[in-house]
Formats: sequence, structure tokens, C-alpha cells
Amino acid sequence: MRAAAQRLRDSISANEKKKLDAQIISHLFGWDVYLHADIIFCYVSFRSEVDTIPILMHALEHGKKVTVPKIDQKTRVMKSFLVHDLEKDLSPGSYHILEPHSTCVEADYMKLGLIIAPGLAFTRSGDRVGYGGGYYDHFLHMFKEKNGNIPICALVYDRLIYNCLPVKENDVPVDYLITETGVFHTQRNDDE
Repeated sequence: MRAAAQRLRDSISANEKKKLDAQIISHLFGWDVYLHADIIFCYVSFRSEVDTIPILMHALEHGKKVTVPKIDQKTRVMKSFLVHDLEKDLSPGSYHILEPHSTCVEADYMKLGLIIAPGLAFTRSGDRVGYGGGYYDHFLHMFKEKNGNIPICALVYDRLIYNCLPVKENDVPVDYLITETGVFHTQRNDDE
């Protein structure tokens, strides 16, 4: 499943990807949850993922506090750190993904207003398949235990939303999907 989703996402041409990313980002920027979040957690995009650099820049330019992930290679735990300047605060780290420098301060997780999580494939009910490391599921599970009110969204191309995915009991679903066609509450998010 992972390999098929990765191939499908990788097959999107550069021109189409640029157009789809712009539509997804536009929907995010117009979304009330994003607009009202003072502190956001967002992955730093890699390879064929939806480009998050414009999101990180927009958030900083609009006075939001921005946190990004970093994997502690000794403990194999993902943590979140505040960044203030993308050029100064980020450099290639694990898997050659941009990560915060050691001088960045770890975030106060309970103050986050929005989590933007990555993934390869999703369902309308919010199930997600990531890259197989389990870093995000562990990270997201911590938030759900401590404060289930922090909304979790994913940026995804419509073609990577499936009817069913092979998920495990400890996989953490997202609350919202943001695609090129809009913002969608997942079916698990029944209260809104």
C-alpha cells in the first residue's frame, strides 16, 4: 500500500503539483481553525509531499508561532521545536529532511492550536498511512491523551484518499483532510 501510494504521488507532474499545492494551501489559509490558531505544528515537506514551506512562511509572516518536528536519534522520539526564521533555524537532518537546529527551543505542546501531519494515504474517516516509522503516531497519540481538543489535519491530494486502508489499533486518525477541492471533516469528527 505504501509503495503504491508513494508511486501515485510521485507520478504527479511538477506543473500539476504546483497547481494542486496552491489550491490546498489556499483552502488552509481560508480555514477558520488555521486563522485562529496562534501556534501551529507543521511538518517540513520532503520530496513529493504537499509543499509546506509557503505555509511555514505565511504563518511566521502573520505572527503565528511555528513549531516543526525533529527526531531524537538516540531515543527515536519525535519532538517539536519553535522556529522563527526558516533559513537560519532549519538545516538537513534525519533522512535529509529540514529540521530545527539544536539552538531552537522545544515547544510547549499544550499550547498548540493546530497540528498539520504528513502521510502517504488517507481515508474519509481520517485513517492515515505514513512512512512506517511510527514517529507521528506516537507523537499524535501523546496529544490525544493529554489534550484531545487540538485539531489534527492532513494536506493530501484527492487521488490519495482511499475507501479503506490497513491501519493498526495504535494509528492515530486525523480530524480534517485538506485537499485541492476543500477542507473536509473526517467521519470521526462527528461533533462539528
